[in-house]
Amino acid sequence: MKQPSDEQLDLRYLIVEAKQGNEQAFESLYEHYFSPLHRYILIRVGDDEEADDLTQQVFVKFYRNLSNWQDKGYQPSAYLYSIARSVIADYYRKKARQGTKISNSEDILSIISDSSQNPHTDVIQTEEIKQLYINLKQLPDNYQEVLLLRYMEDLASLEIAKIIDKSDVATRKLLSRAVSALAKIANNDRDI
Repeated sequence: MKQPSDEQLDLRYLIVEAKQGNEQAFESLYEHYFSPLHRYILIRVGDDEEADDLTQQVFVKFYRNLSNWQDKGYQPSAYLYSIARSVIADYYRKKARQGTKISNSEDILSIISDSSQNPHTDVIQTEEIKQLYINLKQLPDNYQEVLLLRYMEDLASLEIAKIIDKSDVATRKLLSRAVSALAKIANNDRDI
């Protein structure tokens, strides 16, 4: 089994401290995880303001459930992404009940793409990201989710398995199928 990194140990230590009421430890966790969670939620819901609200909900639920957290050898992020997944599902259920159409704004592309100092490179990267985003949205939700967790959030398949409540083998297969499906869509776009 892979040994945890110093950062993972530090984050686990912060959770233990936060469980014991250390507010600074919780703030450190918040600062460490806010941006990646926000980016993940933003890509899933397509609205920056909604993503802000939902990210806050994740941290509220995390804080309320700190007493239930147990160190089982996974990255602490797996616990937070599990909460985020639940919050996103609740968001979509609520929208469906209200009959609200959910749009995936392309404004998020500017938020998730990095800017370089070269305008020509920026244009090419923005177009590539835009096409990747369009292709990604053609995939089933479960494929989108595992691809985002693996390639945007850089989580290992074992952590993704914990988040989506599947075995590591099933998660690897799902990830492989998702990559193949995305590649097929990309190849079809090139053939046009």
